[in-house]
Amino acid sequence: MVTVVERRGLPRPILILVGILVVAVAVWWFLVRSDAPPAPDLATAVETAAAAQATTTAAPATTTAAPATTTAAPATTTAAPATTTAAPATTTAAPATTTAAPAADPSGTWTVDPDIGSFQDFTSSWVGYRIDEELGRGIGATTAVGRTPLVTGTVEVRSGVAASAQVTADLRGLTSDRVHRDGKVFEVLHVDRHPEAVFVMADPVPLTAGATEMSATVPGTLTVNGVSVAVEAALEVTLVGDVLAVVGTLPVVLADHDVVAPSASIVISVADSGVVEFQLFLTRAVGGTG
Repeated sequence: MVTVVERRGLPRPILILVGILVVAVAVWWFLVRSDAPPAPDLATAVETAAAAQATTTAAPATTTAAPATTTAAPATTTAAPATTTAAPATTTAAPATTTAAPAADPSGTWTVDPDIGSFQDFTSSWVGYRIDEELGRGIGATTAVGRTPLVTGTVEVRSGVAASAQVTADLRGLTSDRVHRDGKVFEVLHVDRHPEAVFVMADPVPLTAGATEMSATVPGTLTVNGVSVAVEAALEVTLVGDVLAVVGTLPVVLADHDVVAPSASIVISVADSGVVEFQLFLTRAVGGTG
């Protein structure tokens, strides 16, 4: 007699539960999970500036050996035995040293140096935004962060005063951790017509005599989407060798720049305001005072 055993699948409730879990994980992974980088940090910027200037110098090893000499007295009834004298080989190597020469006087023209750091890990110069998003369907909220490495700028320092400063960011280089978000940002900022955001310092800022690090609130004008607005930027500045490292933020209200908050099928709302944040590395222009 042959017995047939019927194979039964998982109960329907368990299959439904598994399906819900899979969907929930997918939603978290693709929509809620954030790869947004942290805000700019002066300590990290200092490390990058120092590493960019570090030079290792090692004197090559030198080996000096006196040639062997052999002296033999001419043959006579008594002959002195041959003697051989050789100075031992000596090897001298100077230890490796790492140096970064400080700039004695910050006076001169400083420009953003695009060769310091890497945008891949955000150790380079960049300008970006940070703003909160509210996701639909009860998913929750997330923070959107986008940055562009396409930055130029100059700072003029004369007689212990930052006399002028201007920073320009090409918004066409903005990227975030969501490609669909980037497209929406380009649309609302009208980067096809207004590709640049520009900050211009309004008034000279006195520098602390003899200090290599300072914090300051700097008034200026921010132009985004072709609209200029008076703002105040909170800066932290430090002189690391021959590199001026600057990090900071400034508030931005979308409506002030005629920007309509973007939306998408999953993003039901975006905050009315956010911050522009930046990290800049500047080096003295050729011919500047040292």
